[in-house]
Amino acid sequence: MEEREQQSEKYIKAQMRVKQIKQFYRHLKVYLVVNILFFVAKFRFIAFFNEQGIQDEGFYSWIAWNAILWGIGLFVQWVYVFKWQKLKPIVMKDWEAKQMTKFLEEEYQRNATNKK
Repeated sequence: MEEREQQSEKYIKAQMRVKQIKQFYRHLKVYLVVNILFFVAKFRFIAFFNEQGIQDEGFYSWIAWNAILWGIGLFVQWVYVFKWQKLKPIVMKDWEAKQMTKFLEEEYQRNATNKK
């Protein structure tokens, strides 16, 4: 029973890890697409904005700031997904192990009641 629990725990951890990686790559795709569209729009419509009397450099620089700040957020997510796992403090690992055991016990209890 304990071996099965350990295998199930490893499976769940692997599943969570894959989910985090997929979320990171999804976030990266959205970041690239949106920022490419912003920069294309900026350079294609700069003449239109100038014709409308919008010549404020702050208006044009918000696109760059958006890319920079969002990029910092994306970097933080990358660190968490790919690097933090190796640097995770022992306290976090203990808490994670307790939570995994708790959720596995709940799942086994649910399965036991469903089979009755």
